[in-house]
Amino acid sequence: KSGVCDSLLSNVVTVTVNLSSVGGSLAGNATVCTGTNSTLFTLSGRVGNVVKWQSSTVSDFNSNITDINNTSTTLTASSLTATTYYRAVVKNGVCTTANSSTGTVTVFTPPVGGSVTFTSGASAICSGGTAGTMTLAGGYTGTIQKWQSSRDSLFSSPTDIAIATATYTPASGSVTQTTWYRAVLITGSGACTSFSTAAKLTVDPTTVGGTISGPTGLCNGNSV
Repeated sequence: KSGVCDSLLSNVVTVTVNLSSVGGSLAGNATVCTGTNSTLFTLSGRVGNVVKWQSSTVSDFNSNITDINNTSTTLTASSLTATTYYRAVVKNGVCTTANSSTGTVTVFTPPVGGSVTFTSGASAICSGGTAGTMTLAGGYTGTIQKWQSSRDSLFSSPTDIAIATATYTPASGSVTQTTWYRAVLITGSGACTSFSTAAKLTVDPTTVGGTISGPTGLCNGNSV
């Protein structure tokens, strides 16, 4: 208002206030075997838009950070050969960016299967006989999960044996056919699986004496 003149209003200026950015939470942590693997992360609870994702081989993201050009709320991590950490970067309006919680893909290497050999007793028995003891050796690594038996050397239809020790002895009289045995080893609670070499238990059929037949009487000097 100027003197006796009517008052006038200025133009209107709008101040837009954005909520602070919230990174949200990642779901999808996984334990995988090195090489061929795939893990899906999903982001929830964010405030703002995803501007990118990041990965690192260090859990606190203090180094080895790689930016990932992805602005969606999901990310697929695949073909990893080492444990890797992920996070989404979220920005709401003009507010400072915020990072989501950290997602982890823990990567294990396959165990070394080792070899199975008969260390005591017989590796060849008569059907229903007593087999020897097999032992896993050969510098194996990982955890013994179980043993398996098979009627063929390719283990096309194996039978699981709930034994998690380095030795196995079939129950006396339980094996009536030639059978192969191997140990199953795992790392990462089963993320990776390897098999030992197989030991063969040869089983021969029980000897059968048979029956002799022929005439019960003959004349002196004749053959039978």
